[in-house]
Amino acid sequence: METERGTVRNTEGHWAWVETERKGSCESCSHKGHCSMTGNGMNKMVVKAENDARAQVGDLVEIFLSTRTRLKGLFVIYIFPVIGLLSGAIAGNAFSRRFQWEADKGTVLFALSGLVVAFLMAKISEARMNAKRELTPIVSRVIRHGSP
Repeated sequence: METERGTVRNTEGHWAWVETERKGSCESCSHKGHCSMTGNGMNKMVVKAENDARAQVGDLVEIFLSTRTRLKGLFVIYIFPVIGLLSGAIAGNAFSRRFQWEADKGTVLFALSGLVVAFLMAKISEARMNAKRELTPIVSRVIRHGSP
């Protein structure tokens, strides 16, 4: 279970915008579509989260994102491209031998094609996860009520 603490900056309907400290892993995060950077040093970010705890502006809250979802996102971001690249290279090498092409050119062409297919699969997977709201952080509890 992955949790972060932050302060609610705004609420709208069942959504809360929570300001949290930016971590080093933010750049590669598949959930960064829910975030925006704030401040001069860019060390703060605002996360859009479902407000299940009914937090109010100024409250110190805990936001939650399941470990399963994080691992699924990391798999899509990192492993899909590697699998696509390697399988494309292996297929390219096999096709090059079978059809007597230049081995390097066939391998590179198929490897890049495999990488493109993997990125497309990652986008489709991301869209499915977004549709199911799997990538959406949740305000799980109010730690301390505060003032705006």
